Order: sequence, then structure tokens, then C-alpha cells
Amino acid sequence: MKKELKYGFFSFLLIVTIVLYGGSFLQTASASSDTFLSSLEPVDSHGFYSAQWNSSNPFADSSGKKVSHAVGLSNDYRGTAYATYKLENKSFKTFQGKITLDSKWLKGDYGKTTVAFYSDDRLLYEKALTSTTPSADLKVSLPKNIEHFYVIVRQQAGSKGTHGVIVQEGNFLTSGSYLNTPEADYDSALTVNASYKSSNYSDTNNSSTDFKDINGNLITEGIAFLRSYGGGEYATFDIKDASYTKFETKLSLDADYIKGNYGRTIVGIYADDYLLYEKELTSKTSVQTVKTNIPKGTNQLTLVVKQLGGSKGVHRVVFINPVFKAIGTPITVPYTISPMTVTGESSSSFNSGSIYSTSESSIPQYSNGSLATTSMIFEKGYSGQIYASYNMSDTDVNFFKAKLSVDGRYINGDYGTSVIKIYANNQVIYSNTLTKKTGVIDLNLKLPSHLNTFKIVTDQKAGTKGDLRVTLGNPVFQKMPASANLAAKQISVVNNYNKADTVTVKSLSKGDKVKVYNTKGQLLATSAAAAKDSVTVSINQLGTGKGTVLVSRITGSKLESDKTSAAYGAEVKPAVSSAVVAKNVTVVNNRGKDDVITVKGLSKNDIAKVYDSKGKLLATSKPAAKDSVVMYVKQLGTAKGTVLVSRTSINKLESSKTSVNYAAEPSVSTKLVSSQVKVVNNRNKNDIVTVNKLAKGEKVKVYNSKGQLLATSDGAAKDNVIVSIKQLGSSKGTVLVSRISPSKLESDKISVNYNAE
Repeated sequence: MKKELKYGFFSFLLIVTIVLYGGSFLQTASASSDTFLSSLEPVDSHGFYSAQWNSSNPFADSSGKKVSHAVGLSNDYRGTAYATYKLENKSFKTFQGKITLDSKWLKGDYGKTTVAFYSDDRLLYEKALTSTTPSADLKVSLPKNIEHFYVIVRQQAGSKGTHGVIVQEGNFLTSGSYLNTPEADYDSALTVNASYKSSNYSDTNNSSTDFKDINGNLITEGIAFLRSYGGGEYATFDIKDASYTKFETKLSLDADYIKGNYGRTIVGIYADDYLLYEKELTSKTSVQTVKTNIPKGTNQLTLVVKQLGGSKGVHRVVFINPVFKAIGTPITVPYTISPMTVTGESSSSFNSGSIYSTSESSIPQYSNGSLATTSMIFEKGYSGQIYASYNMSDTDVNFFKAKLSVDGRYINGDYGTSVIKIYANNQVIYSNTLTKKTGVIDLNLKLPSHLNTFKIVTDQKAGTKGDLRVTLGNPVFQKMPASANLAAKQISVVNNYNKADTVTVKSLSKGDKVKVYNTKGQLLATSAAAAKDSVTVSINQLGTGKGTVLVSRITGSKLESDKTSAAYGAEVKPAVSSAVVAKNVTVVNNRGKDDVITVKGLSKNDIAKVYDSKGKLLATSKPAAKDSVVMYVKQLGTAKGTVLVSRTSINKLESSKTSVNYAAEPSVSTKLVSSQVKVVNNRNKNDIVTVNKLAKGEKVKVYNSKGQLLATSDGAAKDNVIVSIKQLGSSKGTVLVSRISPSKLESDKISVNYNAE
């Protein structure tokens, strides 16, 4: 792109300079040697002094020493002093020197001063000089193939005037290394020039006022927007034929417009209708560094400022050193269209705010208090419907997104409710009832293929204070990559009887997900990501009759595909399993441990279930490995009772329940008394324990004093038993003896003493 000379305030001086010097160096300059800045003649300048301020006023640095090889720059009151040098076809690699304030204008209020050095549109160095920091050394690398070199001094006068700035020993060197500049193009936004801008736009090339960042530093190059009341501002740059891939700037509020109530400010950067950047700035927001990619095919880049006014007016917004770059490969973003650029019609109560809208009433405020740079606003003031309708037949979009909210300025009090419905091709794709408690909702709506019409309708039921103002912030239509539609043959639906139905989708890619809807579009289920090439979705019940589901695919970050219809048949009632035969069921009602139910006469893989007499499930077996299963129930109860047992065979329904009785838990045998037990501790032969007064068939057990079993008798043939024990020991001691009556549990143990051998 052809460059323009900056800061051309004195065209006559430029013409005379070019005639006299041909835009070249003085005779003392050499293309192949180091060259002092002071030996060059600027091709354009303002507030520029060579060698001395005037015949009786030589240059002096901040310490009062006279200086040589120097130039001076100063503006008597405020504004800009500058010098432009032509360095085309020279081989300078480095510029070094010192900048200093002249000591004669240092003590007292001489305002603010910032010094900057530019090569063409590239800022090389920038420094604010003050009475406490009146000088600085500098050494900067220069880009290769530089055309113009600029020294710029921005000044704001104090009560005593402005500083005098001296560039001392400024020297262009052929030594060193060139500045690494990978960009094919590097152009200031001021060089590109806004082709379409609002009335309150200004920049440092044409403004007589100074711009500052929020810290009070003067800006040497930038764009500013300043209104006297709320509304919108913009600057649009035509870059269709350029190859720019990036836009960079620093962004700040001006320090002169932050103390007090200056309202609310939000800034946006758009590539055509695509939002690249959005940020709300406050008096506490630091200087923001903004670096955005410019999408491939961008025609226009627009800076947007939207402001709600405060009691003192609005902030001044400053874009500091904004530049366009061509570097790397441009990014690709979805094709994006703002509703405000689509043909349509709307009711009178509808208000749209495009990037070029300057009306404060078109600036939306969400229920959480934040702002947006573009909007669709539905506000009637009383009950009734509002609509906005768009003809989409000439577009190729498949997605609509916006932030939906009620306006935060209209929620304190009774504002009623608002119902919003969004239609695509006359079908409702979104509906919601909004109240003052509704938060900010991210709308991300898939639009049908072959979209012809798009319509938004709000039906507002006003309260005592009016109606809820409905806001859609930053609304856009987009063409997004969509997942491939499923074919009907990929989908199989099984309508099961009395259990969850299944939808299986095959021939997928790993990671694909599917969604299943009913014919009314209500979501029934969403699958997990496919681990391989298929997924199965479980649905509680589709219904007993035949029907249809709608199935879609989602691949990665792509939009959901269109829905594919898949029919299914009516439920088929399976055969009923054969009932269990009662005699094949054994129930052991144990005392003090789990009860055991054994079912025999089964087929392989049959499953048995046990219920109590009221039908409560107690246990379910594993599939039979052969012809029987065993189940455990913690406790059936101490008394006799009944269980119900069923069988479920493969692909059959559960059988009817068979009633099986069980006995009560066994009782405990009667404890012995010591008089029944006699212990003889023999020497050199077995010891004998005799228990008398038993019932026929009863047994006894003998334990040592530690509870270890020593012997168990046979069942009593008559009324006693004799138990032989190899040796109890030579000393006296104690044994423990219990009784076991037939069909009863072992009694408690009694202690019986015995004598020494």
C-alpha cells in the first residue's frame, strides 16, 4: 500500500524542501557511513529547530550543559512538533542518541511531553519526559527498506508553557542488525484512513487536542471518539484489496474523562459482521493490549464504541497506535450476517442497533448489567406482541446466535413477563417465558436447511410499571460446518416390551454422538461419544405401538446434522417362562446366619427370583450355570412362613410366582446341669466324660476351658452317653459340655470341674 507522509501541516514547506534538496541528504551525508540526524534536512516539520532555539538561545540539556549535533522540537502551547526525514535507499540499521528536556523550561509547570520515533508507520520508541525524568538514552534497530523516519513530540502546555525537547547526538548507524520485521505489510490505521466514520471521530493527524491514556500519558499516534452524550461511534476501514491478517492496538479511556459519572462504555471490533473483540471499559480498566486476527476475505474492519451517558457526559475512548499487519496465514471464520443487513419487516416497537447505530436507545443492557455493541430490542411499553421478520431465501446460513436477556434497566418493579418465540420456516425452534429473574441466555440455534423465513415474536404481559424490554445482544446468522446427515439404514430401533427401548446407530466415526427425538422434536436421549463405529442409546419407553423417532449426528465441534426419520414396530409380548415346581425349591431357615434358597430343575442361563409373601423382591440369582441356582437371604424370620419363587428364561417374560413354605428357625437344645455330667481324669488311659439323663438320640460336645472342641458323642441309645478323651491332663481342670437334641441347635455350654489324675 502506498504510504502518505504524516503530519503534513505545512505543504508549502514540503514543496520548497523537495525542490531545494530533492528529498535527499545534504552534501555532508553519506549513504554508506554513519550520519548525524542534525546533518539531515527534514522533508516536513513543525515546531522544529536546528542547532539552537534562536540566535540568542542555544540548546542546553536538562543539566544546563550546551549540546552539539542536536535538533530541537517544541510547540509553544500544545499539540505536536515533528520532523520527517526521508531515508529511502539507505542502509542504516540502528539509530541511537539521547533525548532531553532543555533546562531553561524545566522548573515550573510546563505541562506534559511525550517523545516518539517512528519508521514509516512503525513505533520504534516512545517516552514521556518530566521534570523528574528529564532525559533518556535510546538505541533502536531500524527496519530494512525504511522510507521515512519521524520524530514526534506531543505536548500539553502547563501554566508556564511547554518544554523544549532536544534530540542530542542522534546518529544513524550502518552497524548492528536490522529490526526483525516478518510482516509483508505494516500500516497504521491512520495511513489506511477510515473510509466511513461517525461525526465524533478524530485522530492525531487532524486533531488540535491531545489524547491521553487512562494513566495520563500523552498519545503520539491514535484514534479517539468523544461524544457529549450517550450513543454510538464508529470508524470503518476498507481493506478488501489488502492482505492484512492482523489488527493490533492499545485501548484506553482518556484520563481527562474518568473522574465523575461518565456513564458506561463498551468497545467492539468487527470484521464485516463478525465480532472479533468486545470489552466494557470503566474508570478502573487499565490500558488494554488488543491483538486480533483478521479473517480471510474481510472487506471492512470497523471500530465501534457504544456509550450510555452519565451526569458528566461520556468517556473519551482512545485507540493507541492502531496498526494493520500482513503476517502468516489468515484465519477462517464462519460466514456471518447481521440481521440488520438482511431484508425484513418489523413492528413499530422493534428497535435494532447495528454497528453504525448512533442512538443511545439501541444500546442493550443485559439483566446482569453488562452491555453489547449490537442489538435487537423489543419494547412495547404495554401488553402486546412485537415481531421482527427476515427473508432468508437469498442467504446460505444454518445457525443463529445471540445473548438473550431482559433489559437490566427495566427490572426493578412490576414489569410483568414476556414470552419469546423464534420461528424458522414457520416452525417454532425456540420458546421461553422471561421474567425479571431470568439471567443471560446464550442462544445457539440450529437452523433448517433451505431457510426461507426467520421470525422473532415477543408477547409481552405488562405489569404496573410497563413491559419487560427484551434484548438480543450481538445477534448474527452464520454458516457453520454441519455434521453429515445420517442415512435411515444406519439406524435400528428396538421397541422392547416392559424394558428400556434401544436406538443403535452404526457406521459412525469415533467420537460421534447421536441425539434421538420424538416426532414433536422433543429430545429423548443423547448418546456418549462413539468409542468405535457405533453407539446404542437407551430410552425408557417409546410406547407400545409402532412409531417414528428422529435421529441426528454431532461430529466434533460441527453443528448437529439434520434429523433423520427412523420407524419402529409395535412392542411384541414375549412368551412367559415356565413356573418353578415347588418341590424343586429348598428353603433353609437358619438361625443366626443367612437363610438359603436352592432352586433346581432349571435350564442353563435361567434366572430365579425370590419374593416374600407380599411380593417384595428378596433375591435374584445369577444365570444358572447348569440346572440349579442358590440364593441367600439375610433373614426370612424366626417363624415359619412362605416365599414366592419365579423363573425367567432367555427371551421370555418372568414366570408366575410359585409359593414355597419354609419351617421356623430351629430351637435351642436345653442346657445341661452339672449334676448330669461326671468327669474321670484317668492315669495312663483315656479320660471319660459321662452325661446322664438324656433323651434318646441326643448328643453332647465336650470342649476345653478355651472353647476348643475335644470330642462329640454319638446319639444316646438310651438315657446316657460316654465320651472318651485321650488325655485331659494330669492336673485338675475344667471342661465345657453342651447338648444337641434332634432338630435343635446346640445348647449353651456348662462348666464342669475335674480332679487331678
